[in-house]
Order: sequence, then structure tokens, then C-alpha cells
Amino acid sequence: MRISRRAWLAAAGAAVAAGQTKRSVAVDEFDYSAVMTAAQAIFGTQVNLGAGIRALLVKRIAQDGKFTIVERAKVNTLIKEQDFGASGRVKKGTQARIGQIRGADYTLMGDIVVFGRDDRSTRVGGGVGGRGGGGFGGVGSAEGKAVVVIDFRLVDNESSEVVMTGEARGESKRVSRGGFGGFWGGGAAGAGGAAMTASNYGETIIGEATMAACDLLAQQISQQSAQAAGAKNVEIEAQVATVEGGSVIITAGSAAGVQVGDRFEVQRVLREVRDPQTKEVLDVVTQPVGEFRVATVREKISIGSMTGGPAKEGDRVVKK
Repeated sequence: MRISRRAWLAAAGAAVAAGQTKRSVAVDEFDYSAVMTAAQAIFGTQVNLGAGIRALLVKRIAQDGKFTIVERAKVNTLIKEQDFGASGRVKKGTQARIGQIRGADYTLMGDIVVFGRDDRSTRVGGGVGGRGGGGFGGVGSAEGKAVVVIDFRLVDNESSEVVMTGEARGESKRVSRGGFGGFWGGGAAGAGGAAMTASNYGETIIGEATMAACDLLAQQISQQSAQAAGAKNVEIEAQVATVEGGSVIITAGSAAGVQVGDRFEVQRVLREVRDPQTKEVLDVVTQPVGEFRVATVREKISIGSMTGGPAKEGDRVVKK
């Protein structure tokens, strides 16, 4: 089916003319078995650090905008909504369609290897307090330090290849003359109220260290996003949808992994090779026509120019 000139103009006008299509990443729950005891001592209760770190990283990576974040923690909720939409009980045209959940190109995973504190307190009258206490009482000088270290890796979901590794370390220090009670506890970090995503968690010393580590990790991921995306060679086949003047539109866009600057070989299909019994198409015999280069990308189409040719509707395009 041909795309009308009006539809083509609308697509071209709305397309982003520069930049690459973002790759998608899922953030896994981080392993915190190595620091479970230390975390319980700080919070006064069991806290799922892995889920908390994941929530903080999802927010930071999404804000940076270099990757598209896909939901995996609550994906079953999305599946239930799609199944409900397919049940016939939802108004037609408003239902979530089955088969539209986007796959993740990469998964970010890792381990929380340090989640601790190093406190010192010197009281008036001599003597040095021990380390690790939540508060020392009396009058004196107190210095609190929190350290959070996260080892991470970015994994290609198709090949299982680790395309990036790194470490993110966050620290926070404070000095007080009244002990560390307000440094470590209170609100989100107090017993029974340990919510790492709560706003007041970031006001605690361990919260500051956690935020610093997550910020650094997100920065490292974003800085190497182009390299990680380049490591994935996406195989794409599509067809020429229409030719409008000097512009060509093909039937593949960002949803298929097309990026601005991609080059495709345009092939004219001469004949199909079919199974004589099932009539299944086993192969096609083609003739090279020219090269198509992508200038703008939308979700389901890409627009660009042709060298060689000319191309015509129905021609096959294969990414080089």
C-alpha cells in the first residue's frame, strides 16, 4: 500500500533529523548478599538494597536520556493488562495490544560490594569512641563517613556478551559535636522506615553516599552509551514503501533498530523460490539496485536518499 504524499510530509516534518536512535536497557535487581549484615546494622531492619539501587538507577538513567529504559520489575502487570485488553472487555481501540512490549538490547546488573560506615568520636576528658556506633553521647568532636561501592556490568541480551564493566564509589563525610544520631537515622533510614527512594533518605549520610554512587554509575553508562550501542550489530530487512521525489521511505524504523546514518543495500526481487508442496518462500533471487542512506527515523518508517537506482515500491532493503 502506498503512503500518500500528505502522510509522507507529516512524517518528514515530525521526524528528528539528527542523533541516533537510543538503545534500550533493562535494569536488574542488584545483588547485596555481601553487605546484608552491614545494611541491617545501619537501618535497624532488613532492607532490600538491590531493589532500592535499581529504582534509583532507573530514575537517573532515564533522566539522562541516553538509553530507553524498559520495565522488567513489574512486567507481569503489563502482561495482565494486555491479556485483559485481548479479552474483549475493553473498548476497541483503547486496549493495550499483545506483542508490543519492547525487548531490551542490554541488561544492567551488578553487586553492591561495600555499604558501610567508619565513625570516630573523641570525647572531652580523653578517650576515643569506637567505630560503627550510631551515636556516642557526651560532648566531643565526631566525624562520620559512609561508603557505598557498586560493581556493575552491561550485558548484551542477545549474545550474553559483557560489553562494559565498571565500579561506582560514593562517599559522604560529616563532622558534628553531638554524635551521629541525625547522620544515620531518622525518617527513611530509621528502623521500620527504610525506604531508599524516599526524599529524606538522601538527607542521611548513607543516603548521600548511595546517591553519589548511583550518580557516578549512571554517568559512566551514559558516557559509553554510543560505544555500547555500536557493539550491537542489528540485522534489519525491510521494503521500500514509497518514493517521493528524491526521498525514499522504507518499512522499518526505530522499533526495528534503525538509526540515523544507517546504510541499506536496495535489491530488486527477480523471483521467489518456493517449496513445491507447501508453497513456502524458501529464498528470493535479487539484483542490486543501489544504496539507501537513512536521514530521519520514526517508530515504523525511515526516510532517506538513494544513490544508484532508482528504487521502486516493493524493493527489498538489507542493512549493510
